[in-house]
Amino acid sequence: MSDKRFFKADGPFALGQIAELVGGRLASPDDMNIIVEDVACLKTARDGDIAVFCDTGFADAFATSHASVVVTSEKLARLPHNGSAILVVDDPKTAFARIGQMFYPRKTSSGKIHPSAVVPPCVKLGEDVEIAAGAVIGDGVAIGARSRIGANAVIGDGVVIGADCSIGPNTSISHTLIGHHVTIAANASIGGEGFGFVPGPKGPVKVSQLGRVVIEDKVEIGNNCAIDRGSLEDTVIGMGTAIDNLVQIGHNVRIGRYCVLAGQAGVAGSTTIGDGVMVGGGVSISDHLTIGSGAKIAGKSGVMRDVAPGDVVAGYPAVPVRQWHKQTAALAKLIARKCGGKDSS
Repeated sequence: MSDKRFFKADGPFALGQIAELVGGRLASPDDMNIIVEDVACLKTARDGDIAVFCDTGFADAFATSHASVVVTSEKLARLPHNGSAILVVDDPKTAFARIGQMFYPRKTSSGKIHPSAVVPPCVKLGEDVEIAAGAVIGDGVAIGARSRIGANAVIGDGVVIGADCSIGPNTSISHTLIGHHVTIAANASIGGEGFGFVPGPKGPVKVSQLGRVVIEDKVEIGNNCAIDRGSLEDTVIGMGTAIDNLVQIGHNVRIGRYCVLAGQAGVAGSTTIGDGVMVGGGVSISDHLTIGSGAKIAGKSGVMRDVAPGDVVAGYPAVPVRQWHKQTAALAKLIARKCGGKDSS
């Protein structure tokens, strides 16, 4: 249940409206007029709340939940419950995410520019752009309609930001072209110089970084991320990609559409990642590699070779996940023999 000091729910909504939104079916058609006031988890839900049940590990909570409505699958709906109305859907997690957006839609722009913001006359602003206190907008910047620039953000000269974007507080953006419906959270650094050096007789010599960052539509970038601009080519983040907090993207990296990169992942320069790739937390990907579309990389892995489309890899160095499990099991057996213990596997 949300804290009303920070979150204000839309609604309430009739259950019939919610069922129509997610294409679900009510276990009892008589429940369509139940009024739903908020979303909550199974354990803490109370009368007026809607919750989700999508994992048998929460069967006990389902059995005792006081939620007015529970979103679940046909199979899980057969388990014992406490009399909540049941909304049956094919994919409970996705349906509940859409219900959450119904109650808590994305904050819209106020259209106000704070007096302390620095906005030169040459900046091109769309309708209802919001610029918060202390933000600094450079010369020649273009910001699309209804976009929001957070407090103390710095938008460098020439940057283009599309419509319906949100730029978090203290974020710095330079040398970047941003599409529509992009969200960049707080303290991110986009478009900075890449880590490019060549050896010289008196130490490393800096290589000029003359490329850009291109961020396509509907990308989400988390807090404290760093995305370097290209050296001569562009760094590209594909449409619909989601990047978690504390992720580093090196220069000239090209990430495809609808990828997911979890927290603390790092991608070194000039690596290409295909569409729909999933990268676990803490993964390190070396430079000049190709990660094929649909590949999955387990958390904490170190990728030093190309990964074929659809492959699942794990370990350090990363290998196909079955091979990694075999290596782990073999190592455990070897240690058990060396130590004179019994191998329980």
